[in-house]
Amino acid sequence: MLSRTIGNRRTVSALCLGAMNFGSSTPPDTAFAILDRFVEAGGTFIDTSNNYNQWLGHGGESEELLRRWMQSRGNRDDLVIATKCGARTTVPGDPSDAQWEGLSASAVGEAVKGSLGRLGVDRIDLYYAHIDDRSTPLEETVAAFGQLAAEGVVDVIGCSNTATWRLDRARQTAAAQGVAQYSVIQQHSTYLWPNPPSLQGVRRRGTPHLQHAGVEHFDYLDAHPDVTLVAYQSLLAGSYSRPDRPFWADRGYAHPTAYVRFEALRQAVRELGATTNQVVLAWQLQHGVVPLVGASSVAQLDEALGAVELELDAELVTQLDNA
Repeated sequence: MLSRTIGNRRTVSALCLGAMNFGSSTPPDTAFAILDRFVEAGGTFIDTSNNYNQWLGHGGESEELLRRWMQSRGNRDDLVIATKCGARTTVPGDPSDAQWEGLSASAVGEAVKGSLGRLGVDRIDLYYAHIDDRSTPLEETVAAFGQLAAEGVVDVIGCSNTATWRLDRARQTAAAQGVAQYSVIQQHSTYLWPNPPSLQGVRRRGTPHLQHAGVEHFDYLDAHPDVTLVAYQSLLAGSYSRPDRPFWADRGYAHPTAYVRFEALRQAVRELGATTNQVVLAWQLQHGVVPLVGASSVAQLDEALGAVELELDAELVTQLDNA
């Protein structure tokens, strides 16, 4: 499989496997089969969080399943495991955003201990601030993550669902403190652009939950090649291929530009003889993005893996870019 470098230090597979539903809505035996197939295909980069899947269980089921799988396979050292903190509930059974742990120094310190235990590891390869917490001084959060990196508890640090200006301020703050900077950002990103109001997402605990990587994010990434974008919901939860999951009106894509880009995408699909999902992922890979792919079956994963081998020539990429 193709590879990428994150944090100027860790080599990861070009696709990241999302484990959000593993151990909950995706049963353990199916999750094990998906993980095995991913590794067989050369995959090394796996994403989870300390709050997955608290809306269906107690939270942490995904991390716990990964521990059992890694222990049974003896492959921990071959993998790059990413997890997150900040959005785990502090009230069991109530996963509402009002109960989220947040990103204070004490919350980060307790959260990392919990993830280390559930994963059964002594180091977290990539640790994210899950959702920006503006109720906590940024200097405090940055210092807490920087301390974890300095102590070797985590290797690479990143943030998720964060505005561009907040990412930049966090990195400047880290530089001033002399600690590790965020070098990965995980945002919702796909081929289609939602209309501008949708880029703002929803407000969580009074903080804009900026889910979609907008133009400002990509401008920032162009200017800072040491920062990697990991894109979640690249396939819009199946909406590109499943008529029972329309993405136009309810997902903010009911506007002329989206229709034009979707037609360009469909034309590329016809030319390449590939699936729509594969072309979307291949287009992201072409631009240096690391797609985070969720799968509930081995067949779904195999479709995504096919995108890695899909070649888009320069002319087609230009056509897709400019649609």
